[in-house]
Amino acid sequence: MTAESIYQQSLDKQRIVIVGEGSGLITSLVIHTLTFFNRKFDFVLPDKPPVFDKDAPIILIHATDQLLDYKHHIAILTNLGSGDSASAFEHLADATPKGGTLLYPELTESLKKIGAKERTDVQSIGYSRYKHELKDGKTVLISSKGERFPVPVSGDKNLEYISAAKELLKKIGITSGQFYKAISTYLPA
Repeated sequence: MTAESIYQQSLDKQRIVIVGEGSGLITSLVIHTLTFFNRKFDFVLPDKPPVFDKDAPIILIHATDQLLDYKHHIAILTNLGSGDSASAFEHLADATPKGGTLLYPELTESLKKIGAKERTDVQSIGYSRYKHELKDGKTVLISSKGERFPVPVSGDKNLEYISAAKELLKKIGITSGQFYKAISTYLPA
């Protein structure tokens, strides 16, 4: 399915594009959380047929080609994978419209430079490794209120991706409490 046909089928939806090395995990976490709370959404995943619901207010696009124009409202840049280029990420970031949102990893200097670049009326939000601790060999997220939530993923990059998913979900109406409730039930594929 082409970017143009996805756009045509989602004219009245908020389009969210997720790109880069961690886009699969972020997309999976967001889908899990939205499903957990019975929220309607469309999604497009690589090598799978797209899922459309005429009543869904948003569409998640796990994009493998950053140069395609999905006419997004929100874009999430994750870390550069082997086939990714910083210039393609910059192209996508620059395509974020006025009133749009761009999320980027603060711990990757080249992407921080792209994400933090001044763009008229675009909200840029940096994300970094989620606050956590290791307890009995398991990763436990620590909320801003000091609450602890075990999660079945570990590793520095994955903790960045959890942070990105939480920031995105906040932008589309999922509270921190809801996020922690859902993420505690996440099982990686």
